[in-house]
Amino acid sequence: MVTGIISVPLMLEYFGANLFGIWVLILGLAGYLNSVSFGIPSAMSTLVAKTVGSDQKYQILQKSIILLSGIVTLLIIIFLLSISTNDAWIIALLGNISEEYEEITKKVFILFVIITLIKIPLNTYIQFFVGMNLVYVSEVYQILNMILCFLVLFLSYYMKLDFFVFSILTLFCQGFLGVAAAIHVILKFRYLNANIHGSNVVSTKEILQSGFAFFQVGLAASLVWSTDNLVINHFLSPEFVTPYTIAFKIFTYIFIFSAIINGVMSPIYGNAYAENNFEKIRIYASSILKFLSVIGGFVWVSLLFFAKDVIELWTGDEHAFGGYLLIFSLGFYGFILSFVNTYATITLSLNYANKTLWIAWSEAILNLVLSIILIKYFGIGGVALSTALASFFTGFLFLPQAIKKLTNGRVYFESSFFIRHFIFLIIPSLLLAIFTISIDVFFIKFILYFVLFGLYLYVTWRFLHEKDKDIIFGILKRRA
Repeated sequence: MVTGIISVPLMLEYFGANLFGIWVLILGLAGYLNSVSFGIPSAMSTLVAKTVGSDQKYQILQKSIILLSGIVTLLIIIFLLSISTNDAWIIALLGNISEEYEEITKKVFILFVIITLIKIPLNTYIQFFVGMNLVYVSEVYQILNMILCFLVLFLSYYMKLDFFVFSILTLFCQGFLGVAAAIHVILKFRYLNANIHGSNVVSTKEILQSGFAFFQVGLAASLVWSTDNLVINHFLSPEFVTPYTIAFKIFTYIFIFSAIINGVMSPIYGNAYAENNFEKIRIYASSILKFLSVIGGFVWVSLLFFAKDVIELWTGDEHAFGGYLLIFSLGFYGFILSFVNTYATITLSLNYANKTLWIAWSEAILNLVLSIILIKYFGIGGVALSTALASFFTGFLFLPQAIKKLTNGRVYFESSFFIRHFIFLIIPSLLLAIFTISIDVFFIKFILYFVLFGLYLYVTWRFLHEKDKDIIFGILKRRA
């Protein structure tokens, strides 16, 4: 978060809105490129975690690396042949890139695709640490990746390096970490390799079959999270990608909290499922839903109050603010995700992901269709609104029904608290926040916000049952 917050104004100031937008656009393709791994890294990690024999764990890794290396080699050959024949399709894929930036965009795109593909089998070694119950090691590699990329940006900024050199250094650092992880695994677990006795518990076919569900979930998620920038650039231009990305970064920084809470809950749901204690799952999930929806609603209101001031102060550029419809829509999306993330955590923890894939695909397709329609009328705000509406009409409405059906009615969600909270607190708070848009004096806005904050907490606390309060406090203490 810290490196991200510092990086945005640095990149925006040094490279400008166009190159910043192009960089974000190209980085957004990583989700699609990683999908060509067909979910093998995630499947490998899961299979390694479930396998008892140490020698078999390393065998699964080896088979996965061989599979991925073959896939990646084939794709790189196809990619090189396609660009050697004609590289005009690159600009057609990315959208409206002005002639001034076409050449540099092609160079960075080609470099990015090749390095990203090479990284796929290398990054699988990082995933192996997760399967070996050494999650903290994989997280250390992620942190190192962020720090190295930030140092490259810092170096580029102060040494006045051009955009292409910055891209080369950034991608080289990422590739270097992949190589380091591979060496780390080979040296740390060389005793596993030495103990392989030709046992063949997990076949290549099983790895591919297990990976297919992960592949579908990952691809659907990429369509939701990575398509927006492509749509914006195709119908508008890279300058419009910049304010959308900046607003979305604020949104993601805030909702990391939701991911942390659901991350704590996942093993609790899994253990309760193993004990066949569905009542425990229902009670805990209901309390967490109430807690996160309260947070989500207040974040929605807070964004409307202060997002413009924060973005302009953060970037030092008034054009970096993408408008109030964008902020309203992202706040709405965050509120919906408070529910959807909790539902998704339950389905994954209870191993129901395969049975809810149609919901993920429906969201991805609906998001794309609505984005193409609404961008024509509402600009980048319409794209964000499409993302929120797609999540509402799919995951929000259908996941709780699917969970209830899959658990034979044992896990269900009552709606009385959410209806009361939305009508009596969130709607009035949103109306007040929208009213403050016309107020130019920051002090007056802050006083109104402070009063609203107190009322919001007080009334919400009165709405909650004592059992909900006990569970919420218990989860927060568990995280601390």
